[in-house]
Amino acid sequence: MNPEPFLKTRPPLSAGVSPIGRGVRFSFLVLLSSLLLACQSKVNHEGRMPLAEVDGTFLYDEDVQRALPLNLPPEDSARLADEFISSWAEEELLYQQAERNVRSTARIEEMVQAYRRALITQDYQQQLIAQNLSDEVSEDEERQFYEANKDLFVLKEPAIKGLFIKVPRTAPDLAELKKWYRNNDDATLEKIEKYCFRNAVIYEYFYDRWLLLSDLDGKLKANIGDLKSNLQERKDFESSDNEFCYLLHIEAFEPEGSTQPFELAMTEIAEMLGNYRQVELIRQVKKDLYEHGVETGRVKLKKNKENEE
Repeated sequence: MNPEPFLKTRPPLSAGVSPIGRGVRFSFLVLLSSLLLACQSKVNHEGRMPLAEVDGTFLYDEDVQRALPLNLPPEDSARLADEFISSWAEEELLYQQAERNVRSTARIEEMVQAYRRALITQDYQQQLIAQNLSDEVSEDEERQFYEANKDLFVLKEPAIKGLFIKVPRTAPDLAELKKWYRNNDDATLEKIEKYCFRNAVIYEYFYDRWLLLSDLDGKLKANIGDLKSNLQERKDFESSDNEFCYLLHIEAFEPEGSTQPFELAMTEIAEMLGNYRQVELIRQVKKDLYEHGVETGRVKLKKNKENEE
């Protein structure tokens, strides 16, 4: 294969040359740009500074600057600019070589048109969704959907309610805390809260909401698998290391394989309802466009001869 035509581009920047970056210019590039413009006097660059050319296709300073990250050190900016320009030239050469050798251009054009149609249609659909649908889904709608489709919401792991405490082993009255955390009466919970406010590293109260067991993973010095296998028999779990004591009380739980509590399913339900609304909106728009097209004659249907008779 014969080598490609001569590539006109700037030489690698030396360490002593100031780099291009956002808002940075170098005199070397200005000189190079002037030379390129002189050689391409018939090309209207519309005020842009060309940095490289491959057979009449130009790479401009603004293109390089858009590709560079902000706030780079000068040496990194210069290096990345060189790499970007070299990569652009390689890609352009490959494209031009491919364009000369690929014969099935009709197939390529069909693919381009199909992709263009898909992009335009998708963009229009997103506009319709933004103009006609709200992101908000009421809790009543979510609950109705949940009650009608409970089989869609199955727990893949246990869900729990309770409290979790991480406290230093040197904390005062730790023995008392170990008695309190097992109880859920208001007076005892108030004692726990006051104690944890002064002494605990973590105090997580979730009597009023469901958590997945895995939400505690990494907080407990205990194996989640062991907890999972003992949830039926035990409500209280204690563990410790050299520094901390870990206390977990489980007031309620739903086992793996049971129906997911509504509170845990709400986010997923909102996403499902949002997707359903979008699908229904686009389906209705298509239907309305079709019916209007038939009425106005924009859509012409070939009638079946049997129907005509």
